[in-house]
Amino acid sequence: MRRIFILIVAIIICVSNAVAQGGMWLPVLAQQRIADMQKNGFKLKAEDIYSVNKACMKDAVVLFGGGCTGEFVSKDGLIFTNHHCGRSFIQQHSTLMHDYLADGFWAKNITEELPCEGLEIQILDRMELVPEKYGDMSDDDNRRAVIADYQSKYGDNLEYSVEGFYGGNVYYVFVYKVFRDVRLVAAPPSSVGNYYSDTDNWMWPRHSGDFSVFRVYADKYNNPTDFSNANVPYHPKSHFKISLKGLNDGDFTMVFGYPGVTESYLPSCAVKFRQDVDLPARVCVRQLEMDLMEEAMNHDRQIKIDYASRYSGVENGKKKWEGAIAGLLSCNAVGRKQELEREFQSRLSTSELRGKYSNIVRAFCSIYNATNIKAARCVTYFTESIYGLSQFKAGEQLTRLKNSMANPSSNIDNEINNVESKLRSVFDKRDSTLERNLFSALYKIYCDSCPDFLPDDLDSLYASHDIADAQDFVNCFYHGSAAAQLQTALNVVAECREALKLTGKKREVKIESIVETLKHDIGVYFYDSNIKMLFQKAYFTYRDMIQAEDDMYKRYQAALLEVMPEVIPFPDANSTLRFTYGKVGGFEPRDAVVYKSFTTLDGVIAKDRPAPADYDAPSALEALHRNRDYGRYADKDGSLHVCFVASNRTTGGNSGSPVINGDGHLVGINFDRCWEGTMSDIMYDPSICRNISVDIRYVLFLIDKLGGAQNIIKELEVVK
Repeated sequence: MRRIFILIVAIIICVSNAVAQGGMWLPVLAQQRIADMQKNGFKLKAEDIYSVNKACMKDAVVLFGGGCTGEFVSKDGLIFTNHHCGRSFIQQHSTLMHDYLADGFWAKNITEELPCEGLEIQILDRMELVPEKYGDMSDDDNRRAVIADYQSKYGDNLEYSVEGFYGGNVYYVFVYKVFRDVRLVAAPPSSVGNYYSDTDNWMWPRHSGDFSVFRVYADKYNNPTDFSNANVPYHPKSHFKISLKGLNDGDFTMVFGYPGVTESYLPSCAVKFRQDVDLPARVCVRQLEMDLMEEAMNHDRQIKIDYASRYSGVENGKKKWEGAIAGLLSCNAVGRKQELEREFQSRLSTSELRGKYSNIVRAFCSIYNATNIKAARCVTYFTESIYGLSQFKAGEQLTRLKNSMANPSSNIDNEINNVESKLRSVFDKRDSTLERNLFSALYKIYCDSCPDFLPDDLDSLYASHDIADAQDFVNCFYHGSAAAQLQTALNVVAECREALKLTGKKREVKIESIVETLKHDIGVYFYDSNIKMLFQKAYFTYRDMIQAEDDMYKRYQAALLEVMPEVIPFPDANSTLRFTYGKVGGFEPRDAVVYKSFTTLDGVIAKDRPAPADYDAPSALEALHRNRDYGRYADKDGSLHVCFVASNRTTGGNSGSPVINGDGHLVGINFDRCWEGTMSDIMYDPSICRNISVDIRYVLFLIDKLGGAQNIIKELEVVK
C-alpha cells in the first residue's frame, strides 16, 4: 500500500491541468495541487484549505444530514445549505396553518429558530493515512483495531470511520465531531427556493434561489450534545466571509464538499451495463411513480405538502439518470473506454506486469453475463417499485408481528410496540387513494418487466382467490388484508396485546388463532413471498455480481496505477471531504446552442406565470424587480445575478457545497449540474460538464429584501 500511495502522490504532482479540471482532490493532499491552483487564480496557501494545526476551510465545511454539504457563515454556528437539502426539515414543521414550504420561514431572533429532529451535522476534525501495520482493511477486525487505536489517541467523544480509496488500494481514517442539535433559521418559499425546479431540474439556465439556513447548537463548553433548551450556538473554528464582488467569465472557483459516489475508472463493459440496463429500468419506474404523484398533488394541497419531499427525490434521480444515459451516448463513453483498454493492453504487452494483469479487462467483463444481468435487472425493478410501497412495508410489520406471536419471548411487549410505531410511520402523511394507485401501477410494472422473478406459488394463490392479474391482486389486498389501512393493522396489534393478557389455554388458543389469521393475510403473503422470491431467485446472484465487480474494480484500478498512472490521478468520490476547482464559463451542448455563464432576476420574472406553481414567483419579489430594489447586491452592470455555471466537477452530496473564489470567500452555493453533463459520475467531459450554483448575492438579497431578516445579515461577515 505504501508503494501505491507514493505513486499516487507523484501522479498528483505531475498531473496535467486538463485532468486537474475534473479532479476531486483529497484536502489532506492540497499541497500537491496548490501550485496549479495558484496558477489558475487561487491566492491562498495549502494550509488554508486543510490543516490540523490552525483554523482552515475544512473546519467551515460540514456534512449536512448525511447526504448534503453545508458551510459555516458566522462565528455563531450559522450554516448555509440548499433549500432541497433542508426541504424535509422545512416540511417537518409545515402545516396547513403554517406552510413554511409554500410561504417560507424567517426567524427574526434566536428564540424563533425551530429544532430539527433527526438532523445531524458532521465536521471533519482530521483525516490520516492508515498505516500498513494494520493489514487488510477489508477485514472488519482490522478496521475495528484502527478505530480503537485512534479513539485512544483522540478521544471517544468523536466519531471514526475507515474509508477506502482507489478501489480499496489505499485507506484513510476519518475523525468527526457530530452535532445533533440543529435548528431551522430561514428558508425562502418554494416558489423561490425551488423556482422552476420540477421543470428545470438538472437544466441550464436555472433561476432557483436554492438555499436554506440552519444553526448548530452545542453545550456551554462548545461540545456536541443532544437537543436541550440550555444549549447555545456553536462557535466553529472557521467560517466563510461572504463576497459581494461577484464573478466574471474565466474566474477561479473552488467547490469544497462531500461528493457521494463516482465511478470514473470503470471499463467499457461496466459502463455499457449502466447505460443500457440499469439506468433505463430506474427511469422507467420513476416516471410512472411521478405521473401518479403529480396528478394527485395538483388536485389536493395537503397531498402536495405531504408528498413534496418524496416527489422531489423521485424526480431528482429520474432526470439525472436520463441525462446520464444521453451524455454517455453522446460522448461515446463506451467507445472511449474501449480505446483506453486497447492502449492499456498495448502498454501491458511490453511491460513486466503483463503476467499480472494480462486478462484483467476480459475477467472484468465476464461479470456481465446473461444470468447476472437478468438478476441485476430484477433487483433494480424490485427496489424501485415493490420495495418502496407502503403496502409492502405494512406487510413487513405484520409479518414481524406474526413471527413474534408464534414464539413469544420476554421481549414481546417491546416488539409489539416497535411494530406499532413502524406501522404508524408507514401510514403517516400518506393519502390512501394515491397509495393504492401507486400499488396498482408499480406492482404491475414489476410483474410485466420481470415475469421470471415472481413467487413460485403465485399462480396457485391467484387461482384460489379468483385473481386474474396484478390489478385483481391489489383489489384482493384491499378487500382482505389488515395491511391495507392503518386502523385495521392497529386492531391486530391491539388484539395481540389483549391475547398476551390471557393465561393458560385461553392465551394459547387466542395466540394460535391470531398467528393463523396472519399466515393467511394477503398482505403478509405479499411481503413474505416476494422477499423469499427475491432472495431465492435474484439477490444472491446479484450480490455475488456486485462483490465480483468491487473486487475487479480494485484490481483494475491497481493495474491502471501501475500501467497507465496518468489516467487515474485522484480517487472516486465516496462521501468524504473533497475539493475541486475550475473556472466560471458557459458551454455549447449542441449545435447552434450557446449557454452563457449567468442568469439574472430578469429571467425569473420572464418565466413567471400563475400556473403551474413552479413558475409562480412571489408578488413581493416581482415588486422588488419592478422597482429595481437590489441594494448592494446588484452586479456592476446593474442586474441582479441569480445563478452561474462553472467547470467544477460535482456529484450528489455536493448539494449545498460552498463555492469559493480566489480569495477564499464565499461567492455561491452549489446545487446542481447541467443535464448534458450528468454522466460525469462515470465520465467527465470539460467541454459540457458544468456545476450550477446560486449566486451568494442573490441569497443575501432574498434574506434581506424578501425575508426582512436583517438579523441574519448582521451576523454575516460581508466583504467587497
